[in-house]
Amino acid sequence: MDKAIFDKLLSATKKYKIEARLDAGFDKLTTYGTGGKIALTLFPDSERKLIKIMRLLNRVGVTYVILGRGSNVLASDDPFDGVAVVTTRLNRFVVHKNVVIAQCGVSTVALASVLAMQGLGGGEFLACLPATVGGAIVGNAGCFGQDIKAIVQSVTVLSNGHVKRLKSEKCQFSKRDSIFKHRNMTVLSVKFALSPSTEETVKKKIADMRAKKSATQPLEYRSAGCVLYHDTVSVSRLIDEMGLKGYRVGGAEVSTKHAGFVVNIDKSTSLDIYLIIRYLQRALLDRYGIAAKTEVRLVNFKEESNDLFAKRKE
Repeated sequence: MDKAIFDKLLSATKKYKIEARLDAGFDKLTTYGTGGKIALTLFPDSERKLIKIMRLLNRVGVTYVILGRGSNVLASDDPFDGVAVVTTRLNRFVVHKNVVIAQCGVSTVALASVLAMQGLGGGEFLACLPATVGGAIVGNAGCFGQDIKAIVQSVTVLSNGHVKRLKSEKCQFSKRDSIFKHRNMTVLSVKFALSPSTEETVKKKIADMRAKKSATQPLEYRSAGCVLYHDTVSVSRLIDEMGLKGYRVGGAEVSTKHAGFVVNIDKSTSLDIYLIIRYLQRALLDRYGIAAKTEVRLVNFKEESNDLFAKRKE
């Protein structure tokens, strides 16, 4: 990063009273527990501060990544010569009748707990996502037949320096996708509309989902959930059919419990995980003609990384 830009950013963090760290790494900020050091990591604790720093980052043109709980991120082992903006301190929300307005850094698990106590249904699946509201919105997260699209009324974003509110139908939600994956927008907060229910009913649904998750997913290992998806086909079923459960590179492995997960079982590097993901994509394409999309967000990987698996086998 250019020193003048770096100094300007540090000066701004002091002015805006935003905590800045020079020693943070993706290994401490992602659920995979892997990834390289970050040149500058920022922790804004209010929407106003997030807006100010995002406007500055876009104005100076520095490379940046926005992180919530890092539960759907795989960052390269290489040093990241850019800025990571961590939103977990933007964790306020309000509930009025069946409507909830939550900031981008609100924990989905914590939100689900409050919804249960309020007897509000439709968001039970949030209890099974180790994510933030902002990250869940970007990836249209979901599980067990529910997804976030179904409960979103509107999303407030920072776009081209301006705060805008997008109604749900403008967010272009589709399977594990949204407009926010493809446009330079920062999710600030989300307005949800839930369904009136009872505390007992909602807690029962959450308990059932968690039991199913525990029985079917490798929760004992670090992961980022399912790494691949397809709009119409169950990718994990096809990986299982190919006999690739247990396929291993270094300290990473295709879970023997759920074929959609690539897990960190023994001090894996990000490269180990990445190579498995690319191998699975190639195998799915060769065997079934299926072009599986990457569900996990790849950060700081170079284009030539696509050839690394072939090079490693030679």
